[in-house]
Amino acid sequence: MATSAFKKLYTDLINGDGNTKCIESQMKQMLKVHVKESSPHFLVSDSHFFVPAYFTANAVAAFRAKFPNVAVEQLAGKVCVLSKWSLEMRKVDSNQVWTSYAGLEVRLIVHEFKPEMSGSVSLPRHPSNLYRDDEFKTSIQSFRFRTAQKAAAASNPSMAPVKSSGNVSQGISACAADAWSFKSGTTKSVSMRASAKAKPATPAAAKATGAKGAKKSVAKAGAKKSVGKFSTGKISKAKKSVKKIAKGTPSKMSTGAKKAKSTTDHVTMDVYKKMLKKGAKK
Repeated sequence: MATSAFKKLYTDLINGDGNTKCIESQMKQMLKVHVKESSPHFLVSDSHFFVPAYFTANAVAAFRAKFPNVAVEQLAGKVCVLSKWSLEMRKVDSNQVWTSYAGLEVRLIVHEFKPEMSGSVSLPRHPSNLYRDDEFKTSIQSFRFRTAQKAAAASNPSMAPVKSSGNVSQGISACAADAWSFKSGTTKSVSMRASAKAKPATPAAAKATGAKGAKKSVAKAGAKKSVGKFSTGKISKAKKSVKKIAKGTPSKMSTGAKKAKSTTDHVTMDVYKKMLKKGAKK
C-alpha cells in the first residue's frame, strides 16, 4: 500500500468515513502523475494504479492560457504536476461508472496543474484500475457496513438482543439495506476538451422574428398598393354603372292599376282578377 500514492490517499479517506481532515497534510503536497490516456477519459496513474482526473473550470482556463497550442491528445504519455488538488466522494451508479465500486467513487479534483512537455515517460509496469483492487474494495465494503450500522441504530435505538422464545422480528431493524450515506462532494468539473474560446450564441429566434415581421410588412405594403390600384380603376367605374341602372329601376313592385315608369308592361293584380271573373262567366 505504501508504494501506491493513490491507494494510500483513497484508503485513508474511506477509513476516515469521508472526512478530509485525515488527509489534509497530504493534500498540501504536490502530486506528480503520469497521463495514461487523455481521451475519452483523462486517466492519471502513479505507476501502480490509475484513476480519473476531474478538472475545474479555472484549471482548464489556466492551462489554455499558458499552453494555447497544446492539444489534449498531446498530454497522453506526459507527466503532469498537480500543484493544487482535492479528494471528494460521490454516490454514483457503478453499472454506468466503471471507475467506482459499490456505488461509491472517490474523485481526484484538479484545481491547478502544469504539464511537462519535454518528453514522454515509460512506466515500469502497466497500471491497473484502483477500483478493481481487492484490498481497496474491502475498504469500501467496510465503510459501507459501518455506515449501514449507524443508520440501523438511528432507526431502532433499542436493538434488544434476540430471545430464543421471542418472535423472529425481535432485534431486526427496518432500515433498508442500502441506507448508507456520506457527505457527497459538489465541486463542478469541466471536460479538458472544452474549447478555449466560447462560440457566440446565434440569435436564431431574433432572426426568425425579424423575417416574419419583414414578410408581414411586405405583405401589408403589397396589399395597400393592390387595393389602391383597384380602387382607382374598375371599382369606380362599377359604382357609376350601378348608379345609372338604379335610376330607371323602381324601389318596389307596383301593385296598383298604374304601370311603373321605365319598365315593360306588367299584368297588375286588378287586371288579373278581372280576367278571372270573365273566364268564370264564360
